[in-house]
Amino acid sequence: MAIVSGTMDVLLPKLAELLTDEFKLHKGLKEEIASLSRELESMQAALVKISEVPVGQLDGQVKVWSREVREMSYDIEDSIDTFTVRFGAAQEPPEPLGLIKGFMDRVRSLWATALTRRQIAGEIHRIKGEVEEVSQRRKRYKLDDDLVRPSAATTIDPRLPALYEDASRLVGMERPTGDLVKWLKEGEGASKRQLKVLSIVGVGGLGKTTVANTVFHMLEGQFQCRAFVSVSLTPDVKKIFRSIIRQVSGEDCTNGEDWDVKELVDHIRNFLKDKRYLIIIDDIWDQNVWTILKVALIKSNCGSRIITTTRKVGVAESCCSDFNGRVYHLAPLSHGDSKKLFYKRIFNCEDDYPNALKEVSEKILKKCDGLPLAIITIASLLASKPTKTNELWYNVLNSIGSGHENGPSVENMRGILSLSYRDLPPHLKTCLLYLSIFPEDHMINRDKLIWGWVAEDFIHDKQRENLYKQGENYFNELINRNMLQPVDIDTHGSAKTCRVHDMVLDLITSLSAEENFVSILGGQQPLSTGNKIRRLSIQENNGEHNMLDKSMDLSHVRLLFVFRSAIDMIPSLLSFQVLRVLDLEECQHLDSCYLKDITNLLHLRYLGLGRTYITELPKEIGNLQYLQTLDLRETKIHELPSTVVQLRQLVRLYVSIGTRVPVGIGNMESLEELSKINISESPNFVKELGTLTELRVLEIWANGWDSSYEKPFLEYLSSLHKIQILSVFAADVLLDFTSEGWVPKCLQTFWAWDSPFSILPRWINCSLQNLSIRLNKIQQEHVQILGGLPALHFLELLVIDHPEN
Repeated sequence: MAIVSGTMDVLLPKLAELLTDEFKLHKGLKEEIASLSRELESMQAALVKISEVPVGQLDGQVKVWSREVREMSYDIEDSIDTFTVRFGAAQEPPEPLGLIKGFMDRVRSLWATALTRRQIAGEIHRIKGEVEEVSQRRKRYKLDDDLVRPSAATTIDPRLPALYEDASRLVGMERPTGDLVKWLKEGEGASKRQLKVLSIVGVGGLGKTTVANTVFHMLEGQFQCRAFVSVSLTPDVKKIFRSIIRQVSGEDCTNGEDWDVKELVDHIRNFLKDKRYLIIIDDIWDQNVWTILKVALIKSNCGSRIITTTRKVGVAESCCSDFNGRVYHLAPLSHGDSKKLFYKRIFNCEDDYPNALKEVSEKILKKCDGLPLAIITIASLLASKPTKTNELWYNVLNSIGSGHENGPSVENMRGILSLSYRDLPPHLKTCLLYLSIFPEDHMINRDKLIWGWVAEDFIHDKQRENLYKQGENYFNELINRNMLQPVDIDTHGSAKTCRVHDMVLDLITSLSAEENFVSILGGQQPLSTGNKIRRLSIQENNGEHNMLDKSMDLSHVRLLFVFRSAIDMIPSLLSFQVLRVLDLEECQHLDSCYLKDITNLLHLRYLGLGRTYITELPKEIGNLQYLQTLDLRETKIHELPSTVVQLRQLVRLYVSIGTRVPVGIGNMESLEELSKINISESPNFVKELGTLTELRVLEIWANGWDSSYEKPFLEYLSSLHKIQILSVFAADVLLDFTSEGWVPKCLQTFWAWDSPFSILPRWINCSLQNLSIRLNKIQQEHVQILGGLPALHFLELLVIDHPEN
């Protein structure tokens, strides 16, 4: 199954929170909530077991039950969030507007609080009844005993054909196999006799097994004994060891059925200790499995070689860490080799094909992006069609990435790629499926993605300041597992943007549709109306069947993403009741009037309006008390409404250079990131800076600089003990004043290319990782200071008046 537990990981902590003294619920209701939590925990454990069963092997009744639990968990979380929002609104302290008015407001607040508590009591009672009904169904049908549907056939590894592929049908293998054979054979004397380990790493379907198998057959005659074993996602270590014994020794190994792991390891080591061996260990998923397997592979100076394959960079590095090893990142096929493979599989030749199909062929190959499995899959699909017409090929082209194309070859491809998905821990499965909201070939910004995960509660950490770091770890882990492709690499070697390979997108879109995770409007298929819509991605207005039905219920939608070309299809904001993420970035012709109803979206946590032409925000924006991210970059907003300062949970505020921020911004004490604050437009900001003690990222601009800014700016800057990234864009303003008493302890990045220093500032410290600085002059000791910064990754230095030497 795709989703392990719906929203259960988020729901259970929220139920626990209701038991705290903050909500002051009566004892009977607390007992009901505790009972409800226990039942849901049991369901969560069952769902985790279900998630471990391979796709296609689940019993049908189990699928139905797990779908019920998933949808129920969404509805329960929506109910709890609605209660929390109402309770928070009722607790808001009234403004001091006179004794009588204040008294009446207090009475109304108490009445609203009592009413909200009664409503949640009724809702909890209803929810408990629904949970008990679903739980009884689980017991009635004995679902725990029938997770897997009975099957007489043994499951066959879908990668098995790669081991027996006819060499004449292989394309693009010459370069990687040549490189690897050369490395495995090179060396002189003692170095050649050392054990070498080669680990081939890459995304599923890239041809790792095929390359390893080709190298194996090219070299097998040079070794005294050899073996090729596959590990798989759920390895049987004893079975793997018995297979190695059979292959290297030729023994029947019947007696070894009863041996324990130690006996098997000892037997292998004794046999290999004085022999030159070649062993391929294919498809390793877990470093712990490699730790066990390598114990049997004795380090003798006989010139032995080990080749491993894996989809994980971390596993590949682990395989090579204790040996004379090399990690080999297998590259996709070149465009030329992709064409050869494609046409060879369809027309049985490399260059004789109908000219009318050339254009559509190029587009198909672009989507396959050099992935051999994808090329072979699509080629097999096209070859099986009775006719080869332009229209038919375009239909197949348009289905790639949509998750809707089916057939044996496509299902086999998804089966191979889904192994990587099955290996993900639950939280990464959810984060990966979230990427199905983006259309194919979309460049996905890392920070935007992470804050979307945070807004959806996919990332958990008791310390709020750790959420981004945790999200960054999730992002990097998906890259290391080859589920995401890094695009724009920063100075630390981290990806600032990424994309999803079209074949991986096809897989996650298929899984997402199956689990009702994301609904896509503007894709190749009409929007399904059979389920409640939880997340809605409006990608393109390309046909009547993709128009949004006005009668469609959008009250359960948590996320709305509208891409630029689909602005005409955007639904009214009055349709949404529990919306958390609203992203309208680059919808340039968005009318400011559209936002008038945004203030009813009380659950909203992420609002992305960057690169739109809106000119103002409604003054009621301050009602959005749960808003965490407000992105207004490159808009035409001249001034933020004064009510923005009421957004006490806002963590990230990004504005345009010409946008004026209101007096009182210093009250927004949750702010961690502030971007493009122009102090020429908002001179009051300097005086309020000191109260924003949570700031980690600050970007300041100035059209003109007043020397009166300097003393307060430095004073309040010294209060920002958590500041990590500081950017100052104030043309030709001398920044020497920052050397007078400012000691940044956590500063990692400083950008001030337009604003010079006379000499290197005294606050330069060992935590700096990125530095862009302009100096009027430099001395030898300054060069030594910069050269001695241990963490520095990137240095951009301009010296105006430099000496000859």
